[in-house]
Amino acid sequence: MLSDFTKLTDDYENIKIKSNYHTHNFLCGHAGGTVKDYVENAVHCGLDTLGISDHCAAPIASYSPYINLQTLQTRYLPQFDEARALFGGRIEILSAVEIEYFEGYADYYKKLLDKLDYLVMGQHEFIYNGKHCDSFFDGVGEDNITAYFKSVELGLKSGYFAILAHPDLIFYRRPTMTKKIAAAFERTVRTAVDCGVALELNANGIRSHGFRYPTDLLIELCQKYNAEVVVSSDCHSPDVLCDEYMLRLYDYALKKNLNVTDTIRKQ
Repeated sequence: MLSDFTKLTDDYENIKIKSNYHTHNFLCGHAGGTVKDYVENAVHCGLDTLGISDHCAAPIASYSPYINLQTLQTRYLPQFDEARALFGGRIEILSAVEIEYFEGYADYYKKLLDKLDYLVMGQHEFIYNGKHCDSFFDGVGEDNITAYFKSVELGLKSGYFAILAHPDLIFYRRPTMTKKIAAAFERTVRTAVDCGVALELNANGIRSHGFRYPTDLLIELCQKYNAEVVVSSDCHSPDVLCDEYMLRLYDYALKKNLNVTDTIRKQ
C-alpha cells in the first residue's frame, strides 16, 4: 500500500478527473454495465475521454470466459456505436481491451489493434517453467516474481500496448522484497519508459483488493524515471468510475509530483 496515502488525500473532494482508460463491461462475466452506461456516468462526472477496456481472452490463457475476436465484433464493438451516437459530441469514447501478453502470437494482437483504439496489458497470467502461473496467487517466490517481470518486459517491447495495468499486481500476496525482485521491477519500469508505455496507478487495488497495490515502490520508481502515469479506476460497475478511491488516487499522484497524463498513445 501507499504509506502516506490517507495523509495526502484528505482534501480530495475538489479533484477534477479528465480521463479514465481502464473500465470493464458485463461481457467479462464479473462486471456490470454496458458501454453506454459507463459513458453516461462519465459525462455526468465531467470526463473528457473515456476508454472501455474489457477483458479479452489471451491466445493461450488457461481460462477463457472473456470476449474473443468473434464476440468483440458481434457484441462488444456495437456497444461503442450506440454510445457514440448518443454522446459522441460530448465526450471522446475509445475502444480497448485488457489482455495478457504471450510471445509468438503477433497476428492475434495485430487483429485486435485493427479493430480497437488501444490495448491495455494486464498480466494476470504468465508462463514459468512451462506452466501457467496466476499473478495474484503464484507470486510468492523470487523466481516466480522475476519470471513475471520478464514476461511483462516482453509485452512492453512488443509495441502493442499503450498502458501497463497494475504493474505491481505480482505483489498481491506481499512477498518478501529482495534485491533481485526490486531490480527486476526497476527494469520493468525503465522498460516501460523506454517503450513509451504509460504505467497505471490502479484504484481497484485499493477499492477491491485490500490496498495490496499500488505500492510505495512503484511510486518511487515512477518518480526516479519520470515515468508517464495514468490513474485508472479499473471499475467493474459504472457507479464507481469516479468514486472516492479514484479521486483520492488521482489527488495522491499529483501531490507526489508524478508525470500524470490524461492522454495516452493510441495505437
